[in-house]
Amino acid sequence: MRGRAFIANLDMYRKVPIDLLEGTRRGSILSTIAVITMATLFFLETKAFFSKSLSTSLALDSNEDSNIRVNFNITMMDLKCEFATIDVVSVLGTQQNVTQHVQKYPIDASGVKQRFQHRNLKQHDVELFDSTIEETIEELHADGEDAVSLDENTLNIALERNKFVFVDFYANWCSHCRDLAPTWETLAEIMYEAAEYRADNHFESKGLSEHDYTAEEYAEAVKVELPVFIGKIDCVDHHDLCIRKNIRAYPTLKFFVDGEEKGDYRGHRTVMEFSHFLAEMEDKFRGEDEAKKTEEVKEVATDRTIRNESHEEYARALSATRHKIQHTWVDEDHPGCQLSGFLLVDRAPGNFHIQAQSKTTELAAHLTNVSHIIN
Repeated sequence: MRGRAFIANLDMYRKVPIDLLEGTRRGSILSTIAVITMATLFFLETKAFFSKSLSTSLALDSNEDSNIRVNFNITMMDLKCEFATIDVVSVLGTQQNVTQHVQKYPIDASGVKQRFQHRNLKQHDVELFDSTIEETIEELHADGEDAVSLDENTLNIALERNKFVFVDFYANWCSHCRDLAPTWETLAEIMYEAAEYRADNHFESKGLSEHDYTAEEYAEAVKVELPVFIGKIDCVDHHDLCIRKNIRAYPTLKFFVDGEEKGDYRGHRTVMEFSHFLAEMEDKFRGEDEAKKTEEVKEVATDRTIRNESHEEYARALSATRHKIQHTWVDEDHPGCQLSGFLLVDRAPGNFHIQAQSKTTELAAHLTNVSHIIN
């Protein structure tokens, strides 16, 4: 019985008594105000959603430090460390090169970071030409060019016929190349003078005078006694050849032994330093039972370039830094560079740039690859 009573009383749709549905004046006023308020809010919110406004705020930095630290770690995939520089540019347009707190590590062909650090060569680190040579390139060419201009065919012939070949890859628009030209031509003349000196000694040891051999025989003897073949290649005229030789900056001085490239020369660009370098290469690559041909080169170079005490002091100062400079560079071992460290920059709008540039060579822009990875 109780269950039936409970079900009979369960009615979710009961009617509200009519007396409770009677409207009042106060309720009508409140309802009207509510409708107007909701309509107004809906309109204002919709308008604010679709409208745009620009607002600015100015806040003072409470930090008392005048500088802010910027950490970075970037790997250049195909740019040597000596060509990678870091510059900070401010909002005012001022540019400043940064070397402090910056570490550079060469990356080998397998992408492995090398142990030793690298730094960019500064302007005073390397003598770009021999200041003791007073003759101009025109005066040196008056009796012919001793530094042989090569193309692809003549380069191959020179590599086949000579054990040691030293080649200057240059561009005729490059200022560093023009400055080096008299020094390079003088070096070539010294090689032929040393060869002539050895040829004369050879004929004298056999008891022959200059009347016992022809000019052709003497010229052939000079070629045989030539310590190092000195050549030059204009990369403007022989663009494809320079690309195959991986020339990316001018001048690039490459040394070849038995037709194989042994690296780039990175030392002082003076006649005496060239002579010392060639003597080192001959000691390294010429057999013990073979006669050394660069011994006379140093003597002839001394006679040509050291004329007074100031020249002697100049050569002595360069010799003191000779072993601090890495003469050769093998591109396969150092294709990239990892740059890491931090910068202390002013608390002002600005940025920092990693640029490919050098103070000792002119970079070829179309051969410079600045692809990089931000670690």
